[in-house]
Amino acid sequence: MANPEDLGRYRLKRLLGRGALGEVWEASDREEHGAKVAVKIMHAADDELAFARSAFAREARLASLLRHPHVVAVHDAGEAAGTSFMVMDMVEGQSLRKWMGDPTTTLSEKLRWLRQVGDGLAAMHRAGIVHRDLKPENVIVRSDRTACVVDLGIAKWTKVDLGGERDPMDVLEELDAPRPSTDYVPPETTDESLYDELGDQYAWGVLAYEVVTGAVPTASSPPLTARDDLPPQVAAAMERARAKGREDRWDAMELLLDELVEHAASIPPGGAQASGAAPAARSAHDPSAPDGDLEGAGGSDPGGDLVAARRRSPLALTAAAVLVLLLVALIVAALR
Repeated sequence: MANPEDLGRYRLKRLLGRGALGEVWEASDREEHGAKVAVKIMHAADDELAFARSAFAREARLASLLRHPHVVAVHDAGEAAGTSFMVMDMVEGQSLRKWMGDPTTTLSEKLRWLRQVGDGLAAMHRAGIVHRDLKPENVIVRSDRTACVVDLGIAKWTKVDLGGERDPMDVLEELDAPRPSTDYVPPETTDESLYDELGDQYAWGVLAYEVVTGAVPTASSPPLTARDDLPPQVAAAMERARAKGREDRWDAMELLLDELVEHAASIPPGGAQASGAAPAARSAHDPSAPDGDLEGAGGSDPGGDLVAARRRSPLALTAAAVLVLLLVALIVAALR
């Protein structure tokens, strides 16, 4: 492990976690007045892993180009003290795993978190990044009750040539580096050693099933479409995301999210948010969403507002018609 005094501008403060490839530390950025950040350190054991370590830093720099409210921001990457490191926002909160069993968490809030995670994945895919390790532990629910996808340590850049003859992630896999968690791995990863955007979608589908039901799906698990508390279209959309065959999944996360946004407003009253819960977030793929913070002032759900406006519109039209008739009557009376 690097000495805390020797990792460039970053002073390591507290170990947050340790895995096969390295460690994650809470750190302070001495060039930014001690700002709190998270530093993921990757260790090198031999020449091949050193190559992968260097590529890890290059991919981290590319990932730093992505800015999305539901994906941890990568600020820096480099090499120091014989190791590579990635510097990310310190996302404070609790993992989605802890929230799943909280009795105060309502169905509508769970669906909102799933939409936010999906929005984050869609943004990553548009940028040419696949996460490859989506699971409840890698989603943090912040104090404002919004979800953020974290831990890009084995994310893979899919659309940029990093140079060299070998894919750095192939090197890591040959060295038995950490692979995505088994429950969330799509079948093609085992059968064809393939993991791309559709693999992330499969992992999201498994995550969605677990968030809604509290258990990872198995071969004998009943489908979400059998549940009474989910709109049929929402349940079908989630089931399609975790289809075993790649060709049976959604072509892109955006299409899945469109389906969720369209039908989420039909959640039955039992799925209403608990008092004090944050309102639903704007979907990142919504073309009307402004750049930057997609939550927006007040954090209202534009889909829900639109549905409410549609429900109010017949009353508004009726009231307007009555006013017009009254005005006509008054004009006729005055003419007489």
